[in-house]
Amino acid sequence: MTEAQRAEFEQRRLAVLQASIKKDPRHRQYARKRRLSVVASVLGSFVVFGVVLLLIKSFIMAFEGQEAYVQMVAPIMETQPEGGVIALAIAPDPASTAIAALLKPLFSAEQAPAASEGMTVPLNMSGTQD
Repeated sequence: MTEAQRAEFEQRRLAVLQASIKKDPRHRQYARKRRLSVVASVLGSFVVFGVVLLLIKSFIMAFEGQEAYVQMVAPIMETQPEGGVIALAIAPDPASTAIAALLKPLFSAEQAPAASEGMTVPLNMSGTQD
């Protein structure tokens, strides 16, 4: 077999091998393992962080009220530039306000006893207060 024939044979053999990798389980070890790209991972992380931040804001606004939330974040908002990322992230927005309105019945005053109503909390293991 000449060198030209050997090179042609190798090319044909590699072409057949690459075509059979997808179908033959014995050759799957040679297939390229696909990984999630770094860009998709980072972008997905930012999306998850944004959704979690939105839900946290919504729960705080539902529990404390929108006015109280604005008072809580006012010191932070004063130190941030007006169009800054942090200022936009912690400011009340229509989505978090709408979610807070849906969650508000879960935190209504009628359902939860207030601390000023004299609710007793057991301080020892037996359940009796000394």
